[in-house]
Amino acid sequence: MGKALSDKQIKQFCDDGFLSPVRFLDADEARGYLARLETFERKHPDLVGKLDFKANLLLDWIDGLARRDHILDIVEDLVGPDILNWNATFRFKKPDGKAHAAWHQDSMYIKLKPFLVIAWLAVSAASAAHGCLKVIPGSHRRKLLQHAEGDSADSILSRAQYITEDFDDTGAVEAVLKPGEACLFDHRIIHASGPNTSGERRVGLLLDYLPTRAEKEGPRDSAMLVRGRDDFGHFDLETPPTGEATPENLEQQRQALEMITTTMYDGSAFTPKGLVKV
Repeated sequence: MGKALSDKQIKQFCDDGFLSPVRFLDADEARGYLARLETFERKHPDLVGKLDFKANLLLDWIDGLARRDHILDIVEDLVGPDILNWNATFRFKKPDGKAHAAWHQDSMYIKLKPFLVIAWLAVSAASAAHGCLKVIPGSHRRKLLQHAEGDSADSILSRAQYITEDFDDTGAVEAVLKPGEACLFDHRIIHASGPNTSGERRVGLLLDYLPTRAEKEGPRDSAMLVRGRDDFGHFDLETPPTGEATPENLEQQRQALEMITTTMYDGSAFTPKGLVKV
């Protein structure tokens, strides 16, 4: 029995590569975070692109969310007591019937092992009509499939990537989430999401966690220690931000994004949105 998850839930995550839904916040708390996000967007329209990667370095309240004891208890049941928060990424999907994410595996570009646990937190509702996350159970135990970088302006993915090999997607499951619920998944799992036809924007926050023993292929990277201790030193440890989008926050985020670029965007025509000058 774990701190927050049952043995059955832990086994399901290990066997299927995902667990959903898991309650992270109550509905009022989720609405509060959405309101805070919308306030930030109105105040800093020029910084909205910087929410795409390492938002936890930009906003102290996202760093605080990533450290909530209840959330870390859930994560600890899956990765152990010593935890790094590698990233926090907002994923917005306009209700235009176009924005989508093709089938892909994050492990193609996020070169971390043994594995990364991604928590897809619904800040707003994520129904089938909103274009919720879809996963293929058990696909995290298959081989890594070949991907290609796309050029679709409708893709919400970092490199508009998509799987080029044939595979069976008949067992795909939709992770329908209410505000405050999360879908936890292994970054090796095959997943996607369809267009948003709901009439309202879909807002999700991805919180990426890994054990401190984890290693990254290629150049060095950075992460935030959020629980326990780091006896391995595989990552440069980030400093918790103070306030919203302070010069110090922006500089630390810039440095972290430049480190990510050397791996995730190696050979890519894309650049992290947070590094694009506006």
